[in-house]
Amino acid sequence: MSVGRRDFIVGTLGTAAAAQLLGCSDDEASNSSVGELALDTARFTHGVASGDPLADKVILWTRAVSADGQPAMIEWVIAKDPALSDELQRGVTQSSATSDFTVKVDVAGLAAGTTYYYAFFVSGAGRSPIGRTRTLPTSAARARLAFTSCANFQNGYFNAYRAIANRLDLDVWVHVGDYIYEYAAGTYADPMLPARAHLPAKEAVTLADYRGRYAQYRTDPDLLEVHRQHPLIIVWDDHEFANNANTDGAENHSIDGSEGSWVDRKRAGSQAFLEWLPIRAAAGDPVAKIYRSFPFADLFDLIMLDTRMWARTPQAGNDMGAFDGTNVGEPADWTNPARHIVGDEQEGWIEQQLGASKTRGAKWRLIGNQVMFTQGRAPLDQRDPAYILFSDFWDGYQYDRDRVLNYIANNGVQNTVFLTGDIHSSWALEISKNPFDPNVYDPATGKNAVAVELVGPSVTSQALEGNPLATAAPGLIARPNPHLKYAEFTKKGYVLIDVDATRLQAEWWYVNDFKTPNAAETAAKIFTVASTSARLIEATVVSAAAPNPPAAAPA
Repeated sequence: MSVGRRDFIVGTLGTAAAAQLLGCSDDEASNSSVGELALDTARFTHGVASGDPLADKVILWTRAVSADGQPAMIEWVIAKDPALSDELQRGVTQSSATSDFTVKVDVAGLAAGTTYYYAFFVSGAGRSPIGRTRTLPTSAARARLAFTSCANFQNGYFNAYRAIANRLDLDVWVHVGDYIYEYAAGTYADPMLPARAHLPAKEAVTLADYRGRYAQYRTDPDLLEVHRQHPLIIVWDDHEFANNANTDGAENHSIDGSEGSWVDRKRAGSQAFLEWLPIRAAAGDPVAKIYRSFPFADLFDLIMLDTRMWARTPQAGNDMGAFDGTNVGEPADWTNPARHIVGDEQEGWIEQQLGASKTRGAKWRLIGNQVMFTQGRAPLDQRDPAYILFSDFWDGYQYDRDRVLNYIANNGVQNTVFLTGDIHSSWALEISKNPFDPNVYDPATGKNAVAVELVGPSVTSQALEGNPLATAAPGLIARPNPHLKYAEFTKKGYVLIDVDATRLQAEWWYVNDFKTPNAAETAAKIFTVASTSARLIEATVVSAAAPNPPAAAPA
């Protein structure tokens, strides 16, 4: 239920203080359009955002800094039109240093499958930028979403975000992690882009560091715009904390105590993430529980996982990668049932979500997932047994992976599609219980494939661009992996998903350049998956945009 602004403020501050704060009468407030107020970038320093949409509610977000650094009452409005003249609800919230002056409002009582426009403001003063959001449908014949991962501010421009912002027909924007990077200025950076060096210049370790890093990323105009135009559903990966993070530590966290305790660092990263992103999750100690699901009518369920911080035990070996199998541990490590990537509690939840989705008749199950789920062998033909690609993937935690995979296969949970990031490159794979045994899986026909995995490129983060292996790598990786249908190791962009009851189409859209601001893009690879099989079929025609998309949020 929305609380009236005057009732809330009077009840909180008393009549005299409320009169001073409100600065105008109820009649004046109700007769004025918030859209007519001047833009106040001095107070609303980092734009607006929305996220975690449901059929009847959505989170609205902004950052509202007061001139004296004291708590301040901030009003919000949600409307049916871009000018904010056809108001639906108004309310009030509080901005304070306790939450780094970020505010979130969970607006309820909305209509399903509806586009809304919103802003935050101070009575008699200015407003935030106007944002645009959308609730989930309860009936849908078709849906469109884009998913992204791995946006390193220091390594390029967020052109992929601008391209997504320009797609006004999307239902939602999905991010599967590495929204920020923790590294110090100059580390994993393009030295030719000094203007994009990280702030604060030191590595993010403390709460103040992480807050500062989010604040810097949220000055990027392309990131601001995609937040302004689309609701976001997001999970974290490792760089919201530190490289190759797990519950006990990280590759990029010191063991000599110079960076403090890992528990404190986890707590800081988790808190900043919850403050700066429009996510419906409660703070946890030391990290929040962010795995959750979203029903898109009877079309699909979007199931978002936490393969990173909830229950992951340390990686085997030091995970140097696919071309050096000596560094990813040994088979006894990978199959050890005591080692987990999601843990018993979340694994049980995943199975419950998959089963409930099938039972309720949803046509598809989309799983937002940080690291590659599918089995993979490294291109090291001389090794016996074959070595896995990376111990940071589900391959390094095969007990958990096999339980989820067996649940999908043994319970007939069809039309399951993993949406994955982390690896800064593009992959399309068919999933079976054993893709390396020709008696189990036939790569020519997709026989006994039970799911598919779509791995999206990074927004900017480095892969093999400039590396002599870039051209040969797809072929080298494909040789021992017959279930791999596509791989690309240099391009930046996102994956567009267009889904209806009969098929899901995945399109890899790459920006033409990411070293200068330029949102030009090209569709490079297209696959369809029919609802009757878990087989990737290459296509040549991009999906048509949805007709008559709602108007953009005005600049």
